[in-house]
Amino acid sequence: MKARLSPLLLALALAGAPLARAAELPAALADTLPDAHEAVAVIDADPGVRRAQGEREAALARASGRRRGSHEWIAGGQWLDRDAGAQGRFNEWEASLQRELRLPGKAAVDRRIADAEESVGGDLLADARHMAAIGLLEAWLEWLAAEELRRVSMAAVADADSDLDAVAARLKGGDAALVEHDAALAAAAAARREVRLAEIRAQEARITLQARYPGLPLPAQAAPIAAPSVPEPGWRHWGERIVAVSHEVTLAQGRAELEANRAERARLDRRANPTIGLRALSERGGDESALGVFFSVPLGTGARRAVAAEAAGQAMAAEADADAVRIEVGRHAQALAARAETLAAAWTLAKEGLDAQRQETARLERGRELGGVALAPLLAARRREREAAMAEVESRAAAYGATARLLLDAHAFWINDDGHSGEGHGAAAAP
Repeated sequence: MKARLSPLLLALALAGAPLARAAELPAALADTLPDAHEAVAVIDADPGVRRAQGEREAALARASGRRRGSHEWIAGGQWLDRDAGAQGRFNEWEASLQRELRLPGKAAVDRRIADAEESVGGDLLADARHMAAIGLLEAWLEWLAAEELRRVSMAAVADADSDLDAVAARLKGGDAALVEHDAALAAAAAARREVRLAEIRAQEARITLQARYPGLPLPAQAAPIAAPSVPEPGWRHWGERIVAVSHEVTLAQGRAELEANRAERARLDRRANPTIGLRALSERGGDESALGVFFSVPLGTGARRAVAAEAAGQAMAAEADADAVRIEVGRHAQALAARAETLAAAWTLAKEGLDAQRQETARLERGRELGGVALAPLLAARRREREAAMAEVESRAAAYGATARLLLDAHAFWINDDGHSGEGHGAAAAP
């Protein structure tokens, strides 16, 4: 009977609460995945996440500057020593203070641009955490699968050595032929070769984990991968939740909104901002003085019109990109849910095949002990059992990985927000 996820997790999912913040990891996940707090720590230490944090800080600073505006007061002045010939020399000076003024409506658009920049920065960070979490999940499961395949290969070596010892004893007693001894030797060598290959894969997987996630402690003995679970209330529900919380969607939407606001700002900039100022001057040593107001307005429109048209085109492209992302995320969610369900069913078949093969091998072993079965059928059965055991491990790892990826993309663990805040991160307390 297939395991089910906890009712608490289901209730929180249906209520729309941030799952990782309120619920513990499902037991099937917690038994296989690393400690949640340790996982979140190495996710936040990932270079891609740290880069996104820097980009988010830059976006916040850029947004703050956008709200304040770049229109500053400009002070100017000059001093002159005028030589008026027979009239003598005069000290003269001029001082001015001026500022460019944003026309009505531009400040409001600038605030919307600032809000969009902050939103995009938050979604960039959240998406980077998501990608780092996916990388950790894949690397961790690859290591567990490689270690389990290594154990399967080592068990096959033990069986091959046992068969070789038995054949050697029979050969010594005259009850076995040399050809059987040769077959047993070949089987033992093949089994040892499989161990070497499995060790290489396990070593590479461990090196990858240690290199990419140096802060993540690895157990001395890798735990076996748990059997895939059926997440309540069903595969389709989690696929739909992926779309609802996807940072890819909110990031693309945020970029489209940002470009739309920039296009609106460029349209408003076709009417140039005026500059007003106050000017004071003194001439002929103070005999003449003046105080006045001045203003200036750029009159060119062709370049501004081109800039506005370019920004409008960029906004159109960003909106198309957002539509493409929504389509792709929806496709990915449906495909992932279907894949998880199908791989779980495939693992069931692989497990049934392994059980049947083990039964066949056990019967041939008993027949061999009674002297009614030759060595060749037993060696062939052991080879099929080893292949079936490896296929079961690979199938279980693939099915578990697809289910875990489905829940991870739905923010059920390691990612602590609803896909829209760009702020939350964390994990449930590990059991």
